[in-house]
Amino acid sequence: MCASIREFRKGVDLRAMNYEYTSAPEPRLGLQISDDICWYCMPLPFALDHVNCWLLGDPGDPGEQTLIDTGVDNAATRKHWQEIFATSDRWPKEVLVTHFHPDHVGLAGWFAKHGCAAFTGSEVEIEVASMLWLSQDDTYAEVYRDWYTAHGLPEPAISTVMRNGNTYRGKVHQFPPSSQWSYLAEGQKTVIAGREYRVMIGRGHSPDMVLLYRADDHVLIAADQVLPAISPNISVMPRLKDQNPLNSFLNTLSQLEALPEDTLVLPSHGLPFRGLRPRLAALREHHKQRLQQVLDACAAARTAYELFPVLFKRKLDAQQLSFALGESLSHLHFLEHQGQLQRVESDGIIRFSS
Repeated sequence: MCASIREFRKGVDLRAMNYEYTSAPEPRLGLQISDDICWYCMPLPFALDHVNCWLLGDPGDPGEQTLIDTGVDNAATRKHWQEIFATSDRWPKEVLVTHFHPDHVGLAGWFAKHGCAAFTGSEVEIEVASMLWLSQDDTYAEVYRDWYTAHGLPEPAISTVMRNGNTYRGKVHQFPPSSQWSYLAEGQKTVIAGREYRVMIGRGHSPDMVLLYRADDHVLIAADQVLPAISPNISVMPRLKDQNPLNSFLNTLSQLEALPEDTLVLPSHGLPFRGLRPRLAALREHHKQRLQQVLDACAAARTAYELFPVLFKRKLDAQQLSFALGESLSHLHFLEHQGQLQRVESDGIIRFSS
């Protein structure tokens, strides 16, 4: 089992959620969940310590398969994939990445070195990934330093980000050339490993994340848009255009509510499940509660950093600090757009007040 995956079941109303499996496969083994979908669970060196990857296609014809997402670029994940595909000596024909985060796109360029010639994703996501990967250490760090400073983070956090430089490049292999990429658009019908899927675009967690819905047997490859027992991180980020991502996220949930009730959801973290509509309702309720917490806390003007104790009850590491700031800002910006909060800037520090 991928470490800690059972943690996703804590606090979940199991009457509303129907889990198809009780545990995840070991990384090198995989689990065939249908005739043409194999589930691989790759470890991650983060607090969120695994990512699900999906190999689509006939297992008897490995050279025609498509791998969805790859894990991060590190020695452990590379070793797992080498052992998986060494048995057939046939690497996937195509790699499809759902979005730009390192646990999803990290090894796309490495797969290119093993003969994979076709790469697919959202054009927006690949552009963001390329931009981040190419950023010089100083430029990358300065963007985060200015962002941290404006929202009240303390000096030790700012010093850490300056010292670490471009942390994105450290988790993502150099990208395949642009000539090898093809792009998917919202509403498009696409054939992957002989089966037709409808492209849906998830927003909020990431700007233009690819979701795939298979209508003939009601399967949704949901990426990070809908996770079974945690809410995906919804963040304002300094280099992304969407400055109201929580609104974008909630709008995507509305689109997903139209899918059939018996849809099998294949998430990027946690266990496959049925019960999409109850899960969407729970995600809405979660953010409704958080918005009220933020609104109550902003009776007096507060920075985003000063909301951390309100929204996060655990100690945050360096990576989580960035996510926490983005998450706090996503709720502040949503309330600001709703006219319930106003922004006040003084001495270069941004605060929000009701």
